[in-house]
Amino acid sequence: MFATTHINPSAGTALGLSSGVALNNQALQLEAAGDLQGAERLHLQAIEVKEASLGTDHVTTALSYNGLGELYLTMQRLDKAEEYLDKALRVREHSGPKSDLAVTRDNLAKLYEMKGDVQAAREMRRRGKADNNIACGNYNCPKLSNSTSSLSQCAGCKAVFYCSRPCQVADWKRHKNYCRKSA
Repeated sequence: MFATTHINPSAGTALGLSSGVALNNQALQLEAAGDLQGAERLHLQAIEVKEASLGTDHVTTALSYNGLGELYLTMQRLDKAEEYLDKALRVREHSGPKSDLAVTRDNLAKLYEMKGDVQAAREMRRRGKADNNIACGNYNCPKLSNSTSSLSQCAGCKAVFYCSRPCQVADWKRHKNYCRKSA
């Protein structure tokens, strides 16, 4: 059902991987330069290449789904963000690094915050307790995932977790817009 790693991939698989990764990297460069439409175009091309050569259930395809979902969050296109983040979550729940799964769950939680549904955000993040793997709410945190015992949660809404006080402070500019003081 889900992709497995092959020691000697076929030429098509290798080409799909290299082309898809190159397109994603170019998309990230455009996004950093502020060209969000150009980044969207390249992410969609990467997904097309990866789905055709690797399939929809490959961990590398999920990376592209997540990247496009994050871009759509930036663009405030929440329905599209949810569509692609859900695809990434579906794959990442079955394969790939646990840290990738934690990041996708946190992205979906941020989406729910943006939609005003703090309860759904809280529930999405807390799903990581089952596998002891939750992402820090600070997008720029160098720790990709954390054990639940090493995290603290927002005292106001209890819907977001942080690995340290500096990460909480760094994320406050974003989170204060969505924090609902409800336990």
